[in-house]
Amino acid sequence: MKILVTGGAGFIGSHLVDTLVQDEHEVLVIDDLSTGRKDYVNKQARLEILDINDESLADVVANFSPDVVYHLAAQKNVRVSLEDPVLDAKTNILGGLNILDQAIKNKVKKFIFVSTCGIYGDTDNLPTDETGPEQPMSPYILNKLTFEKYLSILGQDKIKWAALRLSNVYGPRQDPYGEAGVIAILLDNIIKNKTFYINGDGEQTRDYIYVADIVHALSSFLDKAEGIYNIGTGEEKSLLDLINNIKEISKTNLKTAHRDAIVGEVKRSCLNSGKVGIDVDWKSKYDLKQGLELTYRWFKEER
Repeated sequence: MKILVTGGAGFIGSHLVDTLVQDEHEVLVIDDLSTGRKDYVNKQARLEILDINDESLADVVANFSPDVVYHLAAQKNVRVSLEDPVLDAKTNILGGLNILDQAIKNKVKKFIFVSTCGIYGDTDNLPTDETGPEQPMSPYILNKLTFEKYLSILGQDKIKWAALRLSNVYGPRQDPYGEAGVIAILLDNIIKNKTFYINGDGEQTRDYIYVADIVHALSSFLDKAEGIYNIGTGEEKSLLDLINNIKEISKTNLKTAHRDAIVGEVKRSCLNSGKVGIDVDWKSKYDLKQGLELTYRWFKEER
């Protein structure tokens, strides 16, 4: 197949591209390299350095004529979305619509969108399934949800689509700077012998999933299933427990300090992924210990 991946130079996108190339697909990556890295892009894939809002996108997509589009490109910093909601909307809504419009015009067979578990906000319904209440707590999350709604309206009878709501992803190539995953920040702090600051009491929980499991899920949707799906492990892990796990794996005594909780931060998060298990026969393969060991090894070598 001919597959277009937006954001394919980023953390998750570059791992996805590696797998698609390995499976002998022809891959085009579109990435403006604002957060992605050129050296992460598989040498057998073609890279087009381009903003998804650029007018030339139409010609690029038409010339490549993809069978499938994976849309991962995004403004992903929650704080930026709060400080500059217009910027966030330009990328995460208008940019997404630009890609979707070109996919429909070029008769792409399937459009696969990477969304987020943040859509459920703070809920007592744990683990949360796809029928959970939609409670976005930032413009970033709101715009992810909004684009899902655009997909369901504009894609109807025009293109097959799937939106995958990912839990908290971690693994090699994750950027520890800016609005990064907590595991990447923890490992970076260990390697640099820096203090890690815990927001609040540290009892907040997340459903941590290793990037290889996410890539397996994404690739499973190439020719199967449509609609909205959760992708997670179904296991809650508190921040304090996570810190202890990382200390044990790294055999170091990470320095920590508490500070005030962040207003609006989700207290507990965990996904029920039973639907994807039934429809595409997917389930996570890496437990947290395995994933942390692999990620720590990469960070140690990289940093």
